[in-house]
Formats: sequence, C-alpha cells, structure tokens
Amino acid sequence: MRFGLSCSGVFLGLLMASPAVPASDGSATPLGEFLAGLRDQGIRVIFSSDLVTDEMLLQEVPGDATSAEALSRILAPFGLKAMEGSTGILLVVRSDEPTDAGSTAAEQHDEVPIPEIVVTSSLHSLQYSPSGTQTYLDRAMTARIPAAAEEAVRLTNRLPGTANGGISARNHVRGGEVNEVLFMFDGLRLYEPYHLKDFQSVATIVNSHAVGGIEFYTGAYPAQYGDRMSGVMDITLREPEKPMETELALSFFNTSLLSIGNFGGGDRGDWLLTARRGNLDLIADLVDPDIGSPDYRDYLAHVGWDFGPRATVSANYLASIDKLALFDEGRGEAANARYSNQVSWLKWDAEWSDELKSLTVFAYSDIENRRLGTLDLPGIVSGDLSSTTSFKAFELRQHWTWTPAQHWMLQAGVNAKHLDAHYQLAASKQIAAPFDTILGNQPLTVLDFDRSPEGAQYAAYAEFRWRPVSRLTLDLGLRWDQQTYTTAADDRQYSPRASLLWEPSRSTQIRLGWGQYYQAQEINELQLTDGVDEFFPAQRAEHFVLNAKHWFSDEVDLALSVYRKSFRTIRPRFENVFNTLTLLPELQFDRVLIDASTAEALGAELILTRGASDEDLLWWLSYSWSRVEDSTGEGNVPRSWDQSHTLKGGVSLRWRQWDFSLAGEVHTGWPRTELYSELLSQPDGSTSLSVSTSRRNAFRHALSHSLDMRISRDFDLSRGTLTAFLEVTNLYNQENACCMEYSLAPDGSVAANETHWLPLVPSLGIVWRF
Repeated sequence: MRFGLSCSGVFLGLLMASPAVPASDGSATPLGEFLAGLRDQGIRVIFSSDLVTDEMLLQEVPGDATSAEALSRILAPFGLKAMEGSTGILLVVRSDEPTDAGSTAAEQHDEVPIPEIVVTSSLHSLQYSPSGTQTYLDRAMTARIPAAAEEAVRLTNRLPGTANGGISARNHVRGGEVNEVLFMFDGLRLYEPYHLKDFQSVATIVNSHAVGGIEFYTGAYPAQYGDRMSGVMDITLREPEKPMETELALSFFNTSLLSIGNFGGGDRGDWLLTARRGNLDLIADLVDPDIGSPDYRDYLAHVGWDFGPRATVSANYLASIDKLALFDEGRGEAANARYSNQVSWLKWDAEWSDELKSLTVFAYSDIENRRLGTLDLPGIVSGDLSSTTSFKAFELRQHWTWTPAQHWMLQAGVNAKHLDAHYQLAASKQIAAPFDTILGNQPLTVLDFDRSPEGAQYAAYAEFRWRPVSRLTLDLGLRWDQQTYTTAADDRQYSPRASLLWEPSRSTQIRLGWGQYYQAQEINELQLTDGVDEFFPAQRAEHFVLNAKHWFSDEVDLALSVYRKSFRTIRPRFENVFNTLTLLPELQFDRVLIDASTAEALGAELILTRGASDEDLLWWLSYSWSRVEDSTGEGNVPRSWDQSHTLKGGVSLRWRQWDFSLAGEVHTGWPRTELYSELLSQPDGSTSLSVSTSRRNAFRHALSHSLDMRISRDFDLSRGTLTAFLEVTNLYNQENACCMEYSLAPDGSVAANETHWLPLVPSLGIVWRF
C-alpha cells in the first residue's frame, strides 16, 4: 500500500421559519423566541439575554413589529423599548434609557451603546446558541452544514479566505501557515488544541457539542488578540437553555456524552460536562487492521456560580489523551505517539458598575508529548526518531471595558505567563545516493538534543473606540508584547492597529482596517526535529483590509473584501516538497528549508448569502482571488497552499422534520515540485541513476473540486428528540491530486505515483437529546 493512499485511507478509516406563534396547546411564547422570529423575516433586531429573560412570555402573537414604535408597544409591559440605528437595526433596551424630549429614535442613533458596533474588518461570526449578535452563518450550523468528523471548526472551511486540503481541521488563512491562527476557548488560549497534532490534526480537543459560538477573524483583528499573525478562532462555551439537558451522540467518528443545566435559586449556578471518544481506531480495525490504532479522547468540566453583579465565577477543566500506532508498509514507515494535554482555569466576570466591567482568568496548562518512529524506504532513505517534550504554562489574564458615554468606550488588558519546557530528541537520517545530492540533502544526519528553556511572556494592550458622528465609528489600538526566554535581540514588539466603520446608508457598511501583527516563537515550538535548537525573532505581518457590505430587502447580503498582508519578518520553516501526507515528515528525503526574507498575500473575496440556520432555506456563494508568494534567493515562489481562484457555495433546505444540505468547493490546484530521473549507461555496461528537481513549486496540480452532502431527520420521542443523519464527504469520489511519492523500481529507475486527498468518506450518526 503506498503511503499517500494509505494516509487518506487512514483518514477514511480514521474519519471514514417564520415568527414565533403560540403553541397549539395555548401556552405562551417566550419573548426571546418571538424576537428571534422577527430576524427570520429580515427584521434586524439586537437584544441581550440579560434583558430578555426566559420569564418574559407573550400570551398571544402581536401584530405589526416592523418599526421601533410598534416593537416598543410590544416591549412596554416588560419594561423595555426599541431604538432604531442608522442602518435600520432595532436595538432592545430598558425603558428608562435616557432620550431627549421631542426627538425620534432614529435621531438618537448616538444613544445606541457603542459596544454593539463591530468595527473589525474581517470577522465572521458563527453562532450555535441563541443570541442577538448579527451573524453570517448562525445557530447550530453543525446540525445542517456538512462538516467532516462533526467538527464545528471545520465550518470555517466554507468561508472565503481559507485553504484546506480536506484532511486536517486546521486552515491556512489568507496565505498564512496553519500555525498562525490563535485558538481561544472560553477566554483562554489553547496551545495545542488538536488531536493527532503531528498526524494531520484531524480533530480539535474541544467537543463540538460544548461549543456556544465561534468568532472567526481573518484579518485586522483588535488589539486584545496577540501572539498569532493571520487569524483568530475565538470559541465561547455553550450555556444552558433548560434546567437540565443531556445529549448522547454516536457516529462513525465519535461517541459523545454531554450534560448541561442550571442549579441554585434563580438559576444562579450552571454546569457542563462532556466526554468524547474518537472511533477512528474501531473503523481502522474494520477497514484495514494493518493501518494501526489511532485512539483519542477528550473531557470537559465546567461549573459556574453567580455571586452577584460583581462576581460570576467559574471553574473549568479540559483534558485530552491521544494514543496511536500507525503503519505504512508500502512506505516503510511506523510511528507511535502518546499525547496528554490538561488545562485548568478559573474565570471571574465582574460588573463594577453600568460603565465598568472586567474579566479575569487564572490558568494552568500541562502538556506531555512522546513520539517514536522508524523509516526504511530501500535505496532512498532510512532513519529513526525518538522525541519527548513537556510544556507547562501559568497564566494570568485581565481584560477591562469602560463605557463612560454611549459614543465612546475604552478596553484595556494585561497578560502574564510563566513558561517552561523540556525537550529530549534523538534522531538519525541516512539518504542514499543520488538522492543525497538534491534539495540541500546530506548523506547522514544525526541529532541529539536535551534542552530546558524557561522564561515568561508579558503583554498589555489598550483600544479606544469612538463614534464622533452617527454614521462613523473609529477604533484605535496599541499592543505591547515581550518574551524573556528567547535569545533574539528584539524580544519586545509594539503593534499599532486602527479600524474605521462608515455607514453611508441604513443598509450599507464600509470598513477599513490596518495593523501590525507579531508572532513570537512559543517556548514549545523549537524546531529540534529539523535540527534547529535556537529561537528566532518574532515574525511580523502588516494587514490592510477594505470591506463593504450591503443588505438587500429580500434578505440577501452581499459582501466584498480586499486585502493585502505583508510578511516583513519570517521565521525559516521546513516543508516536504513532494509528499506532505507522511507519518514522519522530518525523516523524508524531500524535506527542505525555506528561508524567505519577506512574503506577500493579496486577495479579493466576494460572498453572497441568504438566510440563517434557523430558517427553512439558507444558501451562500463566494468567489476568491488570491496570491501568496515568498521572496527567496530563487525569486518569488508561490507558497505550497496558494490557490489563485476559489469558488465555494452551499445550500440547506429544511422541510418538516428533514434537513437536506450540500456544500462544495472548486479551486486552482496547489503548487508542486517535479522530480526528474534518468538511468545513464556506463562504459562497462552498467547503469547509474541521475536525479534532479524543478524549481520549487514551479508546477501545479490539476483543478480541485468536491461536493459534500448531509441529510438528517428529527424524530420526536416520548422522552426528547432523536436526530439521525447521513453525511458524505467528497460525494462523487473525486480524486483531487495532493502529492507525489517515489520509490525505486526493480530495474533501478524511479517509480512515481500520484496520491490524492480524501476519497468518498461516509458517516452515519444519531444524536439523542432529552
């Protein structure tokens, strides 16, 4: 079995409405449900669950609610009213909110609280729980849109500006590497948030059933986000909607249990418990026992208590365990690994006054990784590797929000971490002639490292948001970071950022964003397996983003984004130029060092959307043009994930208790490098092999395209609801070229074989909620 086929085979084996109305029994309708129904009609209503509580009930459906005045009459019995902003947004506020006598709600646009205005230039918000936040694809998308392995974060693959081969849960965001996305969960950064992290990162360690919402930034994000320079994945924890709810889920990929609910008088306390087991090892045993046994699990526990407006406290624990043994007989590879990741954190939310709020997080992370492997590809390369790493982090984070007036606000925060790591590595690689003469290879490489770096990271930031006039909002920010464990001369970084939001009409917004973004090499990111035992200076990227969005009267939204990302300082990286789907990439003969001086990503994205996940029909269609190139000694070279043209789209239809969804993508093939070989005749009648390579990434794979499908049906049971679903990745089994793998033929020549990304991967599953 050849490895490229094996790796995708491993993953195949591994992954294989209308407004609210009263109930028929005459019961009342929750006010929040009614307001959410207005959004189904295209009425842009923003409200907070702190104001609109579960106890607020409508005994009958009101009539007209399309204007601020009409909606205020409905809200009046609850001590609320509606105010209208310049873009037609209806904001639900308390009735005692100050207004000037004789003025209309529209004239009071400056009275709309400024925190509701999102100035960030490139934010996609994916919500999975009821919220007043305006979203792109909102509420329970994982129950409607195809997402391989039921991973919520894979929905970001459907957005413009992301590139992904289909196996990994990680994305390249607007030309950046996959490690350039900041992964936040419940206000805390997760350092290693993926299962099987050295084996394509097929899933996150956060159970999708525990996800409350995802804010996904693709550029020009606020100063509170640091450490990564291409994107932000900010995930919130799911909140209970009932006194108690349980979910049991079973599919080809996962077995999952979730329990969530409230306790204490007035629902002052809440809890959430999840446990998930990956079923990839069971599938692998059925498909091909010789592949090995990939096993991963994760656990999450949360308990919170509301002591009063100045003290809402929660304690949280997240753990993941990976154990795997994988084999590829055709490529002569065998790998064993064990990963343990434990994160504990305390979170304190305080509302000191109507104007001043704070968030404090204390966290401890403890990570242990061990990886062993051997490689024996006869006549080309052989080697072995033994790597053990440990990493610990103590963190204190505090964020403050001060809103002294409704036309301006100030946010500021600090972050301090103590970090220590320990590395032990022993590895050797021997490359046979003539392959030791290409790609900067050496005949023999032996590595032996024992390192224990220790130090700290500090950060501080401030962001000022000001609305000088009703249609203009300005956001200015500055961030400072420092690392003490590196030997780099510039271990301090200053990151200015600015955004501008202009609303020329009620249905149009134009946003402009600019900023500097630094990414320091983390203490657990030493590149020892590639022979590098020093920390590099922080990388730097400059973002420039221009966005325009228009809401049409027929509930269709059109958005255009143009961006330029300039990488001014880049850390050297290592890639496999022929085959990226390997178990032990560091031991392969096609491993190369890419030491670019600068890089640049340019792009334009157009997206048309209609509907939200709580509507019977939703669809989206996007087109992206992009280019990302490294400046090297060879000239400008496209990055290996550069895709010039990308078309993405999807549709989801809900009919009674059925859901039918399709999502597809077509994009330019990724760049590739060619290996040339020739058998030369010698004077004595023997032959010798000569090999050479093309310029790196001088060619491209063929056009890539795929279509995914999901069908689900809800069944009402005597206790709860059962959802059964069928999901198929790569519905028509398209062979999208990924890589080239090489071996020696019996006559001494080089045999080439093209490998592919995921084949058709089906999944059946059920979710029982009660």
